[in-house]
Amino acid sequence: MKRLLVLSLMIVLPSCASMMNSHRMKAAQRKMLDTRKLQQAGQWDEALAMAERMHASVSKSITSAPAQKTAGGAEVDLRPLLAGWTNGSFAELKTALQKKDARHSTHAFASLRQQCINCHTVLGKTQVQVSEIP
Repeated sequence: MKRLLVLSLMIVLPSCASMMNSHRMKAAQRKMLDTRKLQQAGQWDEALAMAERMHASVSKSITSAPAQKTAGGAEVDLRPLLAGWTNGSFAELKTALQKKDARHSTHAFASLRQQCINCHTVLGKTQVQVSEIP
C-alpha cells in the first residue's frame, strides 16, 4: 500500500507543478497585455506595477522548475534565459515605462514578446502561442 502511495505521488506531483507553471505563464501573458493597455491609456505607474507582477509570474514559474525537458528529451536550464529576459527586454520595458516613453516601450514590448517566443522554441513548445501585442 505504501509503495502505491509513493508511486501515485511521484506521478501526480510533477503534473501539479506543470499545471501551476502553465497557470503562472498564462497569468504572465495576461499581465503583459494588461501592461500594454495601461501604457497605451497613459497610466504609466499602473503599467509599471503590472509589469512587475508579470515579471513575478515568469520568475516564479522558472525558479520553481528551472530545469525543463525539451520536446526532444534534453534538459535545459531556464535560469540563464530568465536572466537574459530580466536584464534585457524586461529592463528595457521597465525603463521605458518609468520614463513614460511610448516609442521605446513599444519596442520593448516587441522584444519582450520575442524573448518569450524564443524560450518556448528552445523547449520545443511551439504550440504555446504568445499573444500579439497591439
